[in-house]
This record gives sequence, C-alpha cells and structure tokens, in this order.
Amino acid sequence: MNWLFSTLLFGRVKVFKWEVINYLADGMEIRFSKAQEWLYQHRYSFFLGCILIVAIFSLQIDIMDVDAAQYASIARDMMESGSYLQVHSLGKDYLDKPPLLFWMSSLTIFLFGNTSIAYKLIPVILLMVGIWATYRFTRLWYSKSTGIFASLIFGTTQAFNLMTNDIRTDGILTAFVILSVWFLSDYIQRGKIKYLLLGGLCIGAAMLSKGPIGLVIPAVSVGSHLIIKGEWKKIFHPAWLLLIPVIAIVLAPMCYGLYHQFDLHPEKEVYGMKGPSGIEFFFWTQSFGRITGENYWANNTPWYYFLQTMLWDLQPWVLLFIPAFFLRFIKLFRSSIVRKKVPEWISISGFTLLFIALSFSRYKLPHYIFPLIPFASVLIADFLVRRADDLPRWFEYVQLAIIHLLLGATLLIMFWAFPIQSVWLPMVWVVFFIGIWWWRKEAVLAVDRWVLPSLMGMLLVQFVLSAYFYPNLLTYQSGSQAGKYIKAHDPQFVYWHDKHAHSIHYYADRLIPHDSEQGLEAMTSGSWIYVSEAGLSAMPPYTIIKVFDDFSVTRLSMKFMNPKTRPEKLNKVYLIEIL
Repeated sequence: MNWLFSTLLFGRVKVFKWEVINYLADGMEIRFSKAQEWLYQHRYSFFLGCILIVAIFSLQIDIMDVDAAQYASIARDMMESGSYLQVHSLGKDYLDKPPLLFWMSSLTIFLFGNTSIAYKLIPVILLMVGIWATYRFTRLWYSKSTGIFASLIFGTTQAFNLMTNDIRTDGILTAFVILSVWFLSDYIQRGKIKYLLLGGLCIGAAMLSKGPIGLVIPAVSVGSHLIIKGEWKKIFHPAWLLLIPVIAIVLAPMCYGLYHQFDLHPEKEVYGMKGPSGIEFFFWTQSFGRITGENYWANNTPWYYFLQTMLWDLQPWVLLFIPAFFLRFIKLFRSSIVRKKVPEWISISGFTLLFIALSFSRYKLPHYIFPLIPFASVLIADFLVRRADDLPRWFEYVQLAIIHLLLGATLLIMFWAFPIQSVWLPMVWVVFFIGIWWWRKEAVLAVDRWVLPSLMGMLLVQFVLSAYFYPNLLTYQSGSQAGKYIKAHDPQFVYWHDKHAHSIHYYADRLIPHDSEQGLEAMTSGSWIYVSEAGLSAMPPYTIIKVFDDFSVTRLSMKFMNPKTRPEKLNKVYLIEIL
C-alpha cells in the first residue's frame, strides 16, 4: 500500500510540475508575442530612439584634431575672453568660419565646462531637429510613411554619424538648411508669412554656420522647383523681399565684428592676405573664391571626388540612391504634364545643382556635401515607397550583403584591431544581428522588408563605432590625452615645442603658448613642455613625466589598424619637466 501511495503521490507531483511549467511557458509565449507585436507597431519610434542613443554615445568621444578641436579651442577662448564678435584662435586673428558654432559651444562650455559633451551638445541637438525637419519637409509633399522613411534614412547615413561625432560647421549648416527648406516649402503651399520669416531666420543661421552656401542651397532648390513647376506668380511675389531684412538682422552682429576686426585695420595680414576685408571674405572669397581661384586653398582633388566619398557617406543607402536619383532626373526631361505630377523638385535640384557646383571647387573635403544628404534621403524614401513591391529579389540580397559586409568590419574592429575585453558589446551585437532577420521576417509591407533590416544593421555598425571604435582610436590622439593629464595635475607653466595640437588647449583648459615666448635658455625650473621625440635633443636638462603614443586619427590606414604593424605608424610624444 505504501508503495502504491508513493507512486500515485509523486506521479501526481510530476504531472502538476509539468502543468505549471507549461502554464508559465504559455504565459511567457503570450507576453513575448505581445511584446513583439508592440515593438512592430512602434517600430519607427524604436529606430528613432536607437539613433538618439548612438548620438548620445558620440557626445562622449574626444574631439578630433584638427578642425573640430580648433573650433572647440576657439569656443573655450571666446568664453574666457568674452570677445564674441571678434574671433581669435590661439591669440591670433581668425578669419575662416562664421561664429555661430563658437557662440553655441561657448555657452555650453560656460555651463558644463570644457568637456567633449559640452562642445558637441547643441550641434547634436540641432542634428536631431534636422531629422524632424526632414520628416516635416517630406510630409508636406509626400505621404506620412515617406516622411518617416526619409527622416530615418537621413539619421542612419554614415554622414549623419560623422556629423554627430566629428563636430564641425557642416552639421549645424545641414540642420538649418533643411529647416529653411521646410519653412519655405510651407510658405509656398500655405502662403503664410510666418513660414517665410522663419525660413529667413534659418537661412541667416545657416549663413552664420558656414557662409553664403547657407543661402545658396535653399535659394537654388526652392527656386528651381518653382521654375520647373512654372509657378511664375510665386517666383515674383514681393513677399520674398521680406527675407532680406530678416537675414540682414541675423547677420548684423557677425558683420559688425568682421568690419571692426579687419576692415578698419588694413595693416593686418591673415593667411597670407594683406589687409583683407572681413565682409568681402565672408560673402565672397571663402565660398565662391574656391571656384574662381581667389581663395588660395586648393588640394587638387578631381571633379569626381564627391562621387567617391558618397560611397561611404551615404551608406547603407547608396545602392538605392542610384536608381532613385536617375528615375527622378529622367522625369525632368519628360512633358510638362509629367513634370507637374512630380510632387516637388526641391530635393533633386538642390542635390544636383549644388553637387555640381561643389565638384568644381578647387578645395574639396568629404563633409562639404553633408548638407545635401537630407535631399538624397527624400529621393530614396520616395523611391522605396513607390517601388519596393516591384524591386527584384537579387537587388534586396545585394543590399543585405552590403549590410553584412559592414557588420563584418565591426567584428574585425572588436576581435582584431582593438580586441575587446568585455562581453556586453558582443552580446549587443548578437541581439541586433538577430534583430536584422527578425525585422525582415516580421515585415508586412515590402518597403519595411527593405528598410527595417538596413536600419537595424547600420545602427549596429554605428553603435560599435561610437561606443567602442572611436573611444579606442582617440587614445592615440596625444593632444587630447596630454591636455587631460595637464588639467588633472595643473602645473604652473606649460609650453609646446615642435608638436602642436588644438586639442591640448581645449582639454588642458588653458591656452598653452609656444616655448619661444619664454625661451628654452630662460625656461623656469619645473616648467612642462609638450614635445616630440625628435625635439628632445634641443631640450635643456629634463625629466620625462609622461609618454604618449601619437597618430593622426583622421588618416586611418591598414598598417595602423593591424595590431602587429601599428607600432610602425605610431610616434612618441612627451610631457617633460625642466630641471
């Protein structure tokens, strides 16, 4: 009897146990299914949130030499000196970029100190506003879904990631350009003066970001649209004249500063120019002079330079941009009826005409075309929404192959170039990689099947770059590393000898002079000097405080990426103390 009772009892316990397990499993399955359903319903908000997270990681990356670190140093010095209308760099007259970026960053540096986040905060916020403006502009002319895709495509281009990481004037220029185009488009459609005035404010801000190009892009794109559409009454409407005083008011403080700093002082010499006019330099020489030859900057780049750089800047969407661009461009040469059926010509004309003009510049850098990326995003989004159902399957596979190649590069970064020591990032990588195929499987619409895996894959690439690659890379930028060390130990006297970096001034939170101001022979005992290995032989008796590995981080090479050959590409830079 005891044997029978035990068998029945424990048998019932086992049955009960499996019933509980099955009940819990069913409950988890239901919850997981609901979570999946909720995630798919809010898929676009999810990806926008991921873009924001990547941007937040970019905020914490050290500021890169040369340009961004110089701008940060100028902003810090501006905050220290209070000279906001007359701009100086390392104590000398500065006549290159307009001051808006310096004004913005000097405010946040005043509030939060000389950190990477303080310098980058407002430009990154403006770029997020640029995503919103891209949506609003697209939504005016196309469907809501097209607007959503255009904004997400823009926010996941590699150009956008670079703009949130290496903060230069191009990021805020891009934001204000797309804002101005949105407001002017709203004015065209609704005829409300407030949108025209807001457009004027944004054009003025764009010009304060990087010169007349901030006016040229909106004017060319919107003007071309009205001409192609044949809307002559709108072109010659006198309300456009209101833009002149609005833009003039925005530019007035800068012009006042330029006039008093340069035009009233013909004895000055800047960048080899004797007695330059600050006003003329801003409105003509700096921008148009690169085409006419009046500006001495030239790097002998070929006319197809930007075609090459776009292959990276427009990733992972460049494959889709090619048919999107040409199909829209071909319609330009169709009948007037076809041309009028196209919702807008702003994006194609703004991209094409400015791309051609920039290609004729004697001095080109990849970030010059960043303000055109929102236009390209609109073209891609419209193409996908209209034609995703008709695209061949092999085309989709090529797109997925591009994503997986980029993901392969992140594995090389984590396990070869900079071997990872923790497990959290590989775990994130696995989750996101699974997510690529989950999104493709769950996608109901053909356009989602195209867009969602690419969004997931590129966000993973950019997350690895912002959270891991760049922080490791910037440890080889000796200027920022030495600047942080100087600030932490706060010596009384610090100089630089033959190795200069703008980042050292910013992170040291002081303007570090050249040792010629003191003279090596009269150098005070206990003074620190930032010097290269080659310059050590010229130093008076010293002791080494700190040795830094140094590499120009904006000029990556395979030898540097390879840990075995990396030492060949590194230079030694020293902080020494004079005895």
